[in-house]
Amino acid sequence: MTGPVDALLLAVLLGAGAAVVWCDRVRSAWRRVQDRVSPPPPTPAGPAIEDLARSLRRVRAEVLAPAPGTTMARRRGTRAAYEDLLLQAAACLGVPDTLSEVPEGTDREAERLRLEHLLREAGLSLD
Repeated sequence: MTGPVDALLLAVLLGAGAAVVWCDRVRSAWRRVQDRVSPPPPTPAGPAIEDLARSLRRVRAEVLAPAPGTTMARRRGTRAAYEDLLLQAAACLGVPDTLSEVPEGTDREAERLRLEHLLREAGLSLD
């Protein structure tokens, strides 16, 4: 009686082992097909948000408290660089902006503050 039971048990174990090997081969073949068919993930168009945040914090400190003796041209250039970084961060996070459309003056200052607020709400720490 143990002969047929042993043979049946051996057949089941061999079948299970073959099924595991077969499934593994099918799974790896499927992965190869998917790698060839699916497009590669898109590469980001601009710098990483972490790099933008770091640059924003650094330049923001220079805009808010310029070093003594800084020329007006340097202050305007720093502010323009800061606004460019704000626009890049807004585009990266999908925050709408109208900063580039507003002329120089108090309206532009208000728009910059509004954009900073929206970026903070989107999770970007500027401080």
